[in-house]
Amino acid sequence: MAIPRVFLSSTCYDLRYIRENLKFFIKNMGFEPVLSEEGNVYYDPSKHVQDSCLAEVPNCQMFVLIIGGRFGSKYKDKPESIVNYEYREAVDKKIPIFAMVEQQVHAEYRVYQKNKENKNVDASKITYPGVDSTRIFDFMEEVQNKSVNNALVPFYDFNELESYLKLQWAGMIFSFLTQKSESERVSSTLEALTAMSNKIEFLSKQILSSVGQDIEKLNAQLYEIVSGSDFPSSRFAELFPLFSPANIISITDFRKLLIEGKVKLVDMGTVYGLVSLKTGLPLAIPRHRFEEMESAYLELRKNLLDALSKAGMKPENFVKALEERNLQIHHK
Repeated sequence: MAIPRVFLSSTCYDLRYIRENLKFFIKNMGFEPVLSEEGNVYYDPSKHVQDSCLAEVPNCQMFVLIIGGRFGSKYKDKPESIVNYEYREAVDKKIPIFAMVEQQVHAEYRVYQKNKENKNVDASKITYPGVDSTRIFDFMEEVQNKSVNNALVPFYDFNELESYLKLQWAGMIFSFLTQKSESERVSSTLEALTAMSNKIEFLSKQILSSVGQDIEKLNAQLYEIVSGSDFPSSRFAELFPLFSPANIISITDFRKLLIEGKVKLVDMGTVYGLVSLKTGLPLAIPRHRFEEMESAYLELRKNLLDALSKAGMKPENFVKALEERNLQIHHK
């Protein structure tokens, strides 16, 4: 019986214990680990040993990338490492990538980002105890700058790494097993988005024609603020009914919005696990990304409240007036 092959890409010397533990973890999951030092790679006598490693990547169904503090061996005469090229091969072949970075390296990467554009600091003279080359930070930026499959999750020890992979692989298997229903759900979501878009366009036209009531005009203006915000509502399709101005004004923070939408939040340290109590669909989000989403939600809510203030209306009066107007429409 064929089983999934998992290519493990990382520097070997500094991460040898992590690689060894991952090898047994992958085996216990029922998959086949592919490690260059374990003889899983066929070293073609007619090829360079590094090219043999690259040639093995397309033969795998998953790719695990671990970034530590050592840059590693260069790929032939190129400035990048062999790990860089293994990763790029996985990206090119569209293999699912699960990328993680040591916590200390991730912390120093944040310092590097803060000072890279600081003209008052000579970035070349900053010493980073956790890494042997700032090219590691350049590689991390390369991973995160991809348009898809660009999650890079920090981990403190192997237990955190193992928990993250379990959650991710469970979600992947769940998605595969429910592919049909998921496809239907996405189709329904797209229909809902189209309907919402049409509604916003219609309400905008009503503002221009000035035929609606004041509360409807104000609600249309708030809808335009919601549609133009940076808040990533597309990641939470099951919460779309809650993304109305009135609901966002009433629900004071993102975590309460999740509770209202029947989404369970699980704190896993460097990662948050989200599970929809309606569909059972799991989702893993790095802590820093989740915090960015919380901030974006608060910023959106502030913009809505500012718009109400400029219109001379209190939030509670707006919500009440809108409810009364909806009741009038319902009973007509």
